[in-house]
Amino acid sequence: MQGAMDELLAMDSDQLKAQMEEAMAMLTSSDMQQNLLGQREEVLAMMEAQGTATPEEIAEYRADPAKFEAEMSKAFGQMKEMFSDPEAMNEVVQMMKGFGNVMRDPAAALSKLGGVLQDALADDDKIEEARLQLLNDPSVAGNEAISEMFGTAEMQGILNDPEKWKKSVKEGQRMMMGGEKAAGVGMGEL
Repeated sequence: MQGAMDELLAMDSDQLKAQMEEAMAMLTSSDMQQNLLGQREEVLAMMEAQGTATPEEIAEYRADPAKFEAEMSKAFGQMKEMFSDPEAMNEVVQMMKGFGNVMRDPAAALSKLGGVLQDALADDDKIEEARLQLLNDPSVAGNEAISEMFGTAEMQGILNDPEKWKKSVKEGQRMMMGGEKAAGVGMGEL
């Protein structure tokens, strides 16, 4: 995986965009769509395991294969549309580059983030201010990959609870600055 990521990161934006367009063309091809439709149970099991559909939706798709096929066709159409939009494709390329830089040296990224958090979130008022900013606009995190993380359901649950947020920030600061371990995982073990 790291080798493939290194190859992608070595590409300039145009090369990365061309590579992504090729991958998307393959992923959104009618052959791929037919393959997925032919493996309906496996796809539904994966959707269920990943939480990308509610249990009710999974039950509907199992009971009504035509509905499953219609939803998959709709999803493929949306993917094709999204990746045919040059602006959306550029955003994906930039996000991948940002994520790749974090993955290339996660310890440095965490250390840098820890220092920023330590300075920017020095007291409870600043912690609350950051929570409100992230709720309003996750892009204030500065890095596309980190901004995306703040959009997940789990992080939204934390951001919507001021006490849970403050506790998480303080625990994260301790972990990133080499303090106590949280949930049995220390910096050297990530």
